[in-house]
Amino acid sequence: MPKKVQHSIRVMVNLIPALAVAGLILLPIDGYATQLHASSEGIITHQIGHLFFLFSMVVLIFTIIGKGLDKQKGWRLIQYSAFFFVLWNLDVITAHFFDNQIYAVRIENISLSRISVMSQNDSAVLAWLYYGLKLDHLLCVPAMLLLYKGLSNLVKEQRQMMLNKDKP
Repeated sequence: MPKKVQHSIRVMVNLIPALAVAGLILLPIDGYATQLHASSEGIITHQIGHLFFLFSMVVLIFTIIGKGLDKQKGWRLIQYSAFFFVLWNLDVITAHFFDNQIYAVRIENISLSRISVMSQNDSAVLAWLYYGLKLDHLLCVPAMLLLYKGLSNLVKEQRQMMLNKDKP
């Protein structure tokens, strides 16, 4: 096989991954960020998961207090994180109850940038409450940031302790 043909084949083979990535970027498919449960056992299992996580965070808060760990900055940040996770779980359990268990509200997409929250009996209070509940990222993101900062602080303290231990 001539070298020119081999070079052309090699170039085409090397272009395939680049073309695949370009295709994924330029021709994306819909990405659904919401998980809906078709039958009751899915949402019940999901809600039990939230309850377990909520209970775990409450236990973590009381464990940190009980062992006096809240005197250290890292553990205190983790404790704040657990508190935000408790609030987040209460928020999403309530939102799931409204939309997936009693079907009191539903979301209607009007356009790419607009939605309508429809509630039973056209209750504006319920619609606004549900809209507020769907802003759960305002609780979850700070919880994750506090957890990260707390763990980073504990690692930093541990490294400092190890350095001080190694010094004569």
